[in-house]
Amino acid sequence: MQAGELLKSLGVSRATLMRLARAAGNEIIVRGSARRTTYAARRALRGSLAALPLYRVDECGDVQEIARLDLTYPDGCAAEFLADFGWPMDADMQAGWFDGLPYPLHDMRPQGFLGRNFARHHAEMLQVPADPQDWSDDHALHAMSMLGVDLLGNLIIGEPACRQWLERLQTARLGRGDAPVAEHEVEQAYAKLAETAMVQGVGGSSAGGEFPKFTAVRQYSDGRVQHVLVKFSGSDDSTGTQRWADLLVCEHLASLILSEHLGVGSAASRIHHSSGRTFLEVERFDRHGLLGRSGVTSWSSLNAALFGLAGVPWTEAARQVAKRGWLSEHDTSNIALLWHFGQLIGNTDMHEGNLSFQPNARNGGAGLQLSPAYDMLPMLYAPARGVELPARSFEPKLPLPAQRVDWNHAAHAATAFWQTAAADERISTGFRTICADNAGVLLKLMAR
Repeated sequence: MQAGELLKSLGVSRATLMRLARAAGNEIIVRGSARRTTYAARRALRGSLAALPLYRVDECGDVQEIARLDLTYPDGCAAEFLADFGWPMDADMQAGWFDGLPYPLHDMRPQGFLGRNFARHHAEMLQVPADPQDWSDDHALHAMSMLGVDLLGNLIIGEPACRQWLERLQTARLGRGDAPVAEHEVEQAYAKLAETAMVQGVGGSSAGGEFPKFTAVRQYSDGRVQHVLVKFSGSDDSTGTQRWADLLVCEHLASLILSEHLGVGSAASRIHHSSGRTFLEVERFDRHGLLGRSGVTSWSSLNAALFGLAGVPWTEAARQVAKRGWLSEHDTSNIALLWHFGQLIGNTDMHEGNLSFQPNARNGGAGLQLSPAYDMLPMLYAPARGVELPARSFEPKLPLPAQRVDWNHAAHAATAFWQTAAADERISTGFRTICADNAGVLLKLMAR
């Protein structure tokens, strides 16, 4: 409550209110000054009223404390910023007040395949539910502060997690850490990591998404070191497993087409085969070399915190972000191309978590830039219930007149995608036929 509201509610003088606040000590959070002073009751985390430090790792691996988070009752938090936060905020956030967690922290919560593995593996030690979907903000904060050394983006919360990062940093700089996976080691290493991820429920850092995956650090033949996210198929010869393998190759091809035909940045990827599995290796754009990091947040988190738009397509999301001056016209246009391309390659899974942004200063203040595209594949053809292959009808819709230019660009790229997939011998014969047919559908639509 602001000071004026609190004075009226309590029926006391300003001097008395100040004495009451001082007497309450650490149970009260105070932000602002003079008539803008605002008060909140403090919420304990596992019995502790201490503020949680928030750290940021830069592209060289160095860490800086940028804020201290005080938890407010019954939920939310108050941030005391010690450095430029770097992300767009509304007026309340700029004053330090957040209804929940600061929105870049939302995507750090364990989620998807790796998140469930993480929660299941550490639930007993952390004393949290085994399913991360059942976690409260306090569960997430406790887990992140104790073990969140390698989460999505470049933020670390809590001193214990930061100390773990400093130990990792020291080990790496002294040359004592595990060696990255070299080119000649990929097949054997990936087969072992996939088996571990499936059997033991351990897959590395907590990056989101439902596809079975693990994380690794690679060293390429040119000496470059890069963190990667690796999705993988099953190892049996069932039709469902073959289809998942086809889709992984398609995701790799879609990434190439986006860059080459539309000029839309996408995460670099490679296909590997080992022990009957197909592996899609995707370079992480929130990691730089062995130690560097950069920030990232999904449209899902940004939308929930600042827009509250329910179920809008990515094109409308881009317009709303640009309207606030946070996104360039170039990125707004690229999001439109990305949206139409996804529709035209049968990507039925273009949810709010699959569109992301990174911080980028604009007009003298905080802004956003579009992250490289990821998870772009024809999910229309994903096996139902993981194994069945029901017949699917590819029926792309024609655009509204205002969308025609972007649609045409995307349609040419989507046609190139289907034609490339139809000719790729890493894809099964049956699915290559489907791809060829879909290319024909688009050619007929464009001809008219």
